[in-house]
Amino acid sequence: MSFELQLEFTDWLLIAAALIGLYSILLLPLRDSEEWKRRGVTVGGISGIPLLIFIRTTRGLKLLDRLSRPRRFWRVVVSLGIPLVILSMAYFLILVLLMTYLMILSPPEPSSYNAPRNILLIPGLNEYIPFFWGWIALFITMLVHEFAHGILSRAEGVRVRSMGIVTLFVAPIAAFVEPDDEDLFGAKNKPPLVSKAARIRILSAGVIANFLVAALAMALFFGPVLGSISPVDRLIVVSVQEGSIAEEAGFESGMALLQVNGVNSIKIEELYSRLRNAGAEMEVMHNGQKQTLLLPGQAARGIMVASVFPNSPADAVGLPAGGVISRIDGREVEDVESFRGQMNLTRPGQIITITTGDGKSYQVNLTSAGGLEGDGQQVEPDTASAGFIGIGISGNAIYSGGAVFQEAPASQFLQVLKSIPERGIEGFTYMLSLPFSGIPGFTQKGFPGFSGWLTAVYQPTGWAEPLGERFFWIANLLLWIGWINLYAGLFNCLPAGPLDGGHIFRDMVQTAFERLVPPEEAERLTRTAVAVFTWVILTSLLISIIAPFTHNLSI
Repeated sequence: MSFELQLEFTDWLLIAAALIGLYSILLLPLRDSEEWKRRGVTVGGISGIPLLIFIRTTRGLKLLDRLSRPRRFWRVVVSLGIPLVILSMAYFLILVLLMTYLMILSPPEPSSYNAPRNILLIPGLNEYIPFFWGWIALFITMLVHEFAHGILSRAEGVRVRSMGIVTLFVAPIAAFVEPDDEDLFGAKNKPPLVSKAARIRILSAGVIANFLVAALAMALFFGPVLGSISPVDRLIVVSVQEGSIAEEAGFESGMALLQVNGVNSIKIEELYSRLRNAGAEMEVMHNGQKQTLLLPGQAARGIMVASVFPNSPADAVGLPAGGVISRIDGREVEDVESFRGQMNLTRPGQIITITTGDGKSYQVNLTSAGGLEGDGQQVEPDTASAGFIGIGISGNAIYSGGAVFQEAPASQFLQVLKSIPERGIEGFTYMLSLPFSGIPGFTQKGFPGFSGWLTAVYQPTGWAEPLGERFFWIANLLLWIGWINLYAGLFNCLPAGPLDGGHIFRDMVQTAFERLVPPEEAERLTRTAVAVFTWVILTSLLISIIAPFTHNLSI
């Protein structure tokens, strides 16, 4: 681990420790205040350190009683969902352990993906979850989860003492419904009011409710919502070199071109013609805002290098990903067809000169290889006997002043999104990582929903057309309600205390042990099993935070 990374990690820990310490000191008077306790406000923490504020109320308990009256209906619904909870417990546990194993085997480099702030799925703190849509979705997730616990508690005859929210650093991080512990779990000299089966139903209700809401939101998002979105032909700024003329002019990656010299929906060849000998005034859309920028001329056209394969001829000479190949051996590369035509005339062992849009040249010693890479991007060459550079290309591009322009891959992007539900368990797992991984080859940093340049290259059609831009609000809301409910449900399935899955796992394991050994021995074995699983899961989560900072210690 480099000194810079050690310093960054140490600084982060010191700042976090200082903030936590100051926050805990401010909470000390509140923790000991009887007056605040009478008002329903208490302070909790970890190892005696006050960190959490619990705000309780008895308002809404009558509503729970009314909602729980079709008791048999709720019992049947939750009982049908319990097998899904068990499968989800196994699936997510395997996923967590597999990720931990891969991190131990090959620790990833520190990046925004594994930054400590992004481990927690708190909107605003996590840079991949949009603040506005994230908090709405999180509130709905907590409300649905806890109300389901409350409804099933009353349906099974368990008294609900209160309900409320939990805050950390003033931000609400959880909601809760507080069933009577003695009714639910029993006391030293008092058996629980309900059976193990009823308790499992109560504990499973929150997760099942999250799954149902997630299924409904995702069905609407991947069905009528995506079905009512059509692509619009626009050019976008793919990348901007640091310190370039384009950067000084205000260009940023992700900008969508609305007009060039007053002309709407300009094509890539038209942009090249306008920039070739003169500058162009461009109206762009970025982060929902329109602005007008001026870019000087001297453009170069060619094909964009989407990726460079490790240990390839391109990698050996330092050909950069994100650049534009404009010439091969002095001959202009006009487009993808021109590039392939020139490459098909080469042979392995031949040395060619590749010139990029910024005027740099690279002497590349070709090898023999080719075909398609896993992400579906076309690579060179077309024929088995032609020379091989070792790059993936993403289509025609224009380079001007440090900015790279391409036609927005709106149709392909939409097609990939629509195909996710059709890919089964692979698509399901991919959907869990969608906000972080985005669509490879299309989005640079995750997928926050339809925002930024995406809103400039799509338009609502059919029934959604009268809604205009507001239609994307519906799309984003459904996406985040579905995703956060799904993730929260899966996380709560983990067999570790104090999660719902930990209590469910305990009852299932104890029931199994009681069939084999006396009750006292079954209780002891159950406590051991729950403790082991809790330790394994907590250790896995800790490794996911620490592993990136041990990258250079990879085995």
